[in-house]
Amino acid sequence: MKALEWIEDKFREYDTPRLYCGGLAVKAYGGTRPLNDIDVFVPDVTFWPLVEALKDHIRKPAIRQCEAGWDLTYVQFVYDGMKIEIGSDDTPRIQDGATGQWCALEIDFDDAEMRTYEECDLPVMARDKLIAYKQILAREVDLIDVAELTDG
Repeated sequence: MKALEWIEDKFREYDTPRLYCGGLAVKAYGGTRPLNDIDVFVPDVTFWPLVEALKDHIRKPAIRQCEAGWDLTYVQFVYDGMKIEIGSDDTPRIQDGATGQWCALEIDFDDAEMRTYEECDLPVMARDKLIAYKQILAREVDLIDVAELTDG
């Protein structure tokens, strides 16, 4: 996938720690749902220089957004027709789909699991943490992912 190869090249070029989550992480664990975008977190200290370096590919500007169960600072790039959403690790929160309450989302780069997807070795969110946050969000797409990640 050209977009994944492109962003991985940029992460290496700018020496950026990263943690893939969302549908791509699920795919890296063997999920079968079609991939809508690439979701990845980076440390806030590297987020802003990366945004500046890749500004020619920005579709949505880097600002704090509160939408679709997420409250975080992120930027959306598009490369080869694929959306790449890069979030800062600066206090992201998710909304509990059952109660509406906001919960802190812990981003732990050291707890990443290395997985291979599309011939790229990627640091992805640990399976248990991926399942946990998707259970909290409880959107239809998240419940599909949880079922695939837990074989049930």
